[in-house]
Amino acid sequence: MRTNVRIDSATRERLARIAERDYGGASPDETVARPAFEHASFAALARLSDEEPREYRAEQHALAETDVTVSDVHDSE
Repeated sequence: MRTNVRIDSATRERLARIAERDYGGASPDETVARPAFEHASFAALARLSDEEPREYRAEQHALAETDVTVSDVHDSE
């Protein structure tokens, strides 16, 4: 679904310059979507409790320390 958004022409021009310079000529829609996505990502991270990242890092460390043999078969060629 598409809609119209009323913005000042100077803002529209700034958006076009940002799209060209920073996003390789992306559309205005793509250019606005990027910071919206980043904002949502940072907001989600801010909602995490302090304990959740700590538990994740502990699990990640334990997995990194695990010594697992993936295969005993050697290529004979």
